[in-house]
Amino acid sequence: MAPNRALRRSLRILLLAALAQTATADVATALPACPPDGGRLEVTLQPLAEPLAANVALTGALVEGSCAEPPAALRTSYAVTTSCTAPGAEPCTLTLSGLRPGRWVHRLIAATGGPELQLQARRLLQPDTSAGTVRLHWNLYSSIVTVTSLDDSAECTGCLREAIVRANAAAAPTLVQFAPQLAGEIGLSAPLPALAASSVFVDGSDFDGLLHRRVIRANGVNGPGLKIIGARNTVFGLAVEDVGVNNDSVLIEGEGAGGNLLDSLRVMGRALEVCGAELEGCVIDGVCRTEATDPPSGACGDDGIAVRALAGTGEPNVIRNCEISGAFDKGVKISDGAVAQLEHSHLFDNRDGGAQATLTGRLVAHENFIEDNRGTNSASGIAANGAGAALETRGNLSRGNALRGISVRSVEGVLLQDDFVCGNGSGGRGAGFGLAVFDNGDTPAAASARGLGAFHNTDGGVSVSGSSSVDLGAIEQLGRNALAHNGTAAAGATNLRALSTAPTSAAGNHWQHCGPGWVCDEAAVLAQDIVRSETAGPVVISAALPSIRRAPPVIEAIVPPIAAAGELVRLYGSGFEVIDATAAGCSAVADTNRCRPLRGNCVLFGDEPAEVVAVTPTMLVVRAPETCVAPLTVSVRTRHSRGYGRKEFCRAE
Repeated sequence: MAPNRALRRSLRILLLAALAQTATADVATALPACPPDGGRLEVTLQPLAEPLAANVALTGALVEGSCAEPPAALRTSYAVTTSCTAPGAEPCTLTLSGLRPGRWVHRLIAATGGPELQLQARRLLQPDTSAGTVRLHWNLYSSIVTVTSLDDSAECTGCLREAIVRANAAAAPTLVQFAPQLAGEIGLSAPLPALAASSVFVDGSDFDGLLHRRVIRANGVNGPGLKIIGARNTVFGLAVEDVGVNNDSVLIEGEGAGGNLLDSLRVMGRALEVCGAELEGCVIDGVCRTEATDPPSGACGDDGIAVRALAGTGEPNVIRNCEISGAFDKGVKISDGAVAQLEHSHLFDNRDGGAQATLTGRLVAHENFIEDNRGTNSASGIAANGAGAALETRGNLSRGNALRGISVRSVEGVLLQDDFVCGNGSGGRGAGFGLAVFDNGDTPAAASARGLGAFHNTDGGVSVSGSSSVDLGAIEQLGRNALAHNGTAAAGATNLRALSTAPTSAAGNHWQHCGPGWVCDEAAVLAQDIVRSETAGPVVISAALPSIRRAPPVIEAIVPPIAAAGELVRLYGSGFEVIDATAAGCSAVADTNRCRPLRGNCVLFGDEPAEVVAVTPTMLVVRAPETCVAPLTVSVRTRHSRGYGRKEFCRAE
């Protein structure tokens, strides 16, 4: 690079860095005092290609403080410049200290030798240095494409359509970014070209680190809102809405499409209000539109996010921190041999179910909130369907879905752990179970559940039928599941419906009718909790776990390790109260888990009680009562325990 050109570029970086600063947010006087040392941030800059020489400006500003300033004021902003040069795999590293705890926006401005600057921003929670070091990682790209226009006409320039075409032809790795202040809707005139390249990062966040301000509005065009057929790409922070015909809002497709990450997307379909003689259309702008009345844009679309046709067989695709609603079919569908992991996402108000693995698709679902998905024959929160499909779960909340909380049909080897399934099923359909394991024709299903909590499901807690089998626990590995308050008052409790010819092992579980004593009344459980057909195999429940336990609970892990006020936090462990703690109903769990007066499970973050959202024997889901500043102790006791289980929280490393 010529010296005068390098100087001009450096001056541009410094100018943008100065303009990037934002005002510090006002801080309420009720906040606790900040620890005197402030927080520590480690920033790594990773060149992804060689040779690469980058001039970099890093700036940050406090957006929302989580503690009041001590007498010696802490930093509420910073601005530094550096250079980072490849070759070499080692990243460039900077450390910033004395940062006031709270929510920060961090910005990167980098000149990597091309005609365009790299401009990115992220928001992070910064605790005090006593909680450890917060790490922020920035990749530096050899190719940068900037979207400068929301236009999507056929010959648009500076538009997303052109940016994808350029990224497909650019030298990898490539960043597709938006101009800092460009926000709004990209109304598609035709389907976008597929992202066919590899190692492309599409950054939809703005220069304040805010998400979903760049919206792909598909306008009912006959194609997905966004399609990926390449590998190891990341799409971050975009919104995709209004896909029509029989298309998925976001589609990852093909054997070459592995290792892709969909991170923090908002995906909205069109099926928020269906219409037509057979509910095949959608109400759009107050008009009922179907394929017959308004081809091709009248139809409602298909799945929110679909991964199919062997995508991810070499390296699984990941869907993380996404919000998915309004799909005409499933919120997320993994099919046709594809492989994906769904984590920390919210799936709600989709027309025919939450997340499904089908047609030999394989799904791992961890710590998602899947609720209020409607539909007919397949409107389950989480489902695995058909021989060759696969499902593994942990820590999901599946609540208020129209059919089943978790459905396993003709799939073997399903492993379910620590899931909360509550309030699933709708009146009169007879299939509203927390967990159902059943055949399709001659193909049985087999599932294993540990730490499952099934409560207030319309027709039963767990159902196993045909020749399928469910393992709810054995002497050598207790189930530690809880089945209570399921079924209707008229029909009596139906916590386990054993209709399969195969035996059912259900040792080491909590049951609604164990009784209030120190030993479970197993005869009452067999008589009042379990419905068994004449042709069913034997059901073994010994040794059932009593409802009252004097030993304090045990907290084994807290996820995430730091959190802001109001965010969901999962406490994994054992010995939590379940029967009385869930008696009031799915939406009223907090009412039966209180510290004052002590009910169910009392959870304290330091001295502050936390709202309890979900309960299983091995997991509590709570809302953090305050924003993490410095290490504190999370304590849990139950109504009957003598003492607390404790574990440290607020550790950044």
